[in-house]
Amino acid sequence: VYYLASYNIFLFLSNYFENKEYQNIYGKGSQQNSKKKGGYFRIETFSKVGAKDITTQQYVSKTLSQASKQQNIIDLMNNPSEKVTSWDDYKKRVSITRIQNGIRFIKAYKKWIIKAEEEFGIPREVIAAIIGLETNYGGYKGNTRVIDALATAAFDYPRRRNFFKTQLEEFFLLTREENFDPLVIKGSYAGAMGFAQFMPDNYRRLAVDFDGDGKKDILSNPADAIGSVANFLSSTKGNKRGWERNGFIAIEADPKKRNKSIKSSFKLRSYEDLDIKAKENFDFYDEYIQISLFPNDDSKDEFWLGDKNLYAITRYNPSSKYAMTVFLLSEQIAKIGN
Repeated sequence: VYYLASYNIFLFLSNYFENKEYQNIYGKGSQQNSKKKGGYFRIETFSKVGAKDITTQQYVSKTLSQASKQQNIIDLMNNPSEKVTSWDDYKKRVSITRIQNGIRFIKAYKKWIIKAEEEFGIPREVIAAIIGLETNYGGYKGNTRVIDALATAAFDYPRRRNFFKTQLEEFFLLTREENFDPLVIKGSYAGAMGFAQFMPDNYRRLAVDFDGDGKKDILSNPADAIGSVANFLSSTKGNKRGWERNGFIAIEADPKKRNKSIKSSFKLRSYEDLDIKAKENFDFYDEYIQISLFPNDDSKDEFWLGDKNLYAITRYNPSSKYAMTVFLLSEQIAKIGN
């Protein structure tokens, strides 16, 4: 019965999104409904969609009827921090406060940090840096209802509609599996949740019950968050290439040709195929990515060569600035912490 209900959530929402009659009604009625405090969707359209499980239909329709369109979510998606913030400003997130709090976080949850290092091979400072950059070590996990974020993006953000449609489906399945109230959970404007800011699909696939209490709770349990971040980075389900225990993550580089415009590329390639060369001698026998932090500024340049571990970090957030900030923060946590 459970699996049938899970399947029917996918079936129901897929039909819901594809239903042409719904699309016509939604196009006329969405702006009206978005002005109301609740009732993001016109519920009468649900009767036109054939969900086989009436319980699923009622569950989904009742939840979506209480979701609200948030215009600020669309505005933020059109101007994400990684794009509008310069590298000079973005890297200020590697602050002494964040470094010190990272050291405290490692000490406070040392048992789980050590367990994560041993099981997954991820350095403690990298785990702390990701959680520190995502939520200030759990200090701020987001204040947007996840149902509002995902519904707004799925129905009113055409550019990434398919992605957020999937996330909305995954969210309904997640809340059933973990017995969460879908109307209560809060997260980022994009629907990411908890200490580690996992999207719903990654929550279901990669979150782990690290302390063995029977729950995968990255919303309020730092132990599960620590294990889940480590699992994401090391698992081929998370970044496709796993984590190399003795990798260097990133080293400084120079362009091979000074007059060539160089951009970041997260595609793993042989060293010979890169547009940059390392500043230090190294036996480059594997595949690497290249990072350019001032691609549109002729007066500045900064290049980094990354191994599979930096690639793994870019799978967590596909941003050059984000990946390098995680690396630099982890370096400082390790340096000062020791």
